[in-house]
Amino acid sequence: MSRGFGNLNDEQLAFLIVESCTEDACDELFRRFRKKIYLWCFSYTHDRDESMELAQEIFIKIFANLGKFAGRASLTTWVYRITRNQCLTRLERERANWMKRLDDMEGIDVPDSGCLEKLRQAELKGSLEEILDAAGDRMKQEELQAFILHYREGLTVREITRSLGCENLTGARTLIQNARRKFQRLVEEEGYSIE
Repeated sequence: MSRGFGNLNDEQLAFLIVESCTEDACDELFRRFRKKIYLWCFSYTHDRDESMELAQEIFIKIFANLGKFAGRASLTTWVYRITRNQCLTRLERERANWMKRLDDMEGIDVPDSGCLEKLRQAELKGSLEEILDAAGDRMKQEELQAFILHYREGLTVREITRSLGCENLTGARTLIQNARRKFQRLVEEEGYSIE
């Protein structure tokens, strides 16, 4: 543990580091702020390892920029501002990565599981309208619309998202998947001859 800095407040310690940059002074600053910074990071990430990693990045940034600390605010306020900015930058980067992954999935349609073929067979046998009428009693209106748009009209999930005003692609996919499950159950339970 660093000794001899107990009589210095945080701001004085920061100015001492800028002037002399002794290892003991840096260790003291680290000792004073490590728990605070870790807890601040944890309040953003809710993840122990990520908080530790972020705290290390933040200390690097603090020591690299300590010469810019002017003393107009307390050192705690200045350190908190750096911590907050680093945490928000990390969260934004992670959000952007998730959005990119979702964008990469936009071209992926819901797996067919034979529904399209069953609909085609039913259409050939003339029983499609009857099945869709019966499905209307089991499905929510949006599910039936999504089902018809996807399997009968051939629209993509993206097009259905726009057509039905869903908030995102996941909403449209969920409608299609729920409708498909209900359609298959209907065909099995009612014994429609579509094979």
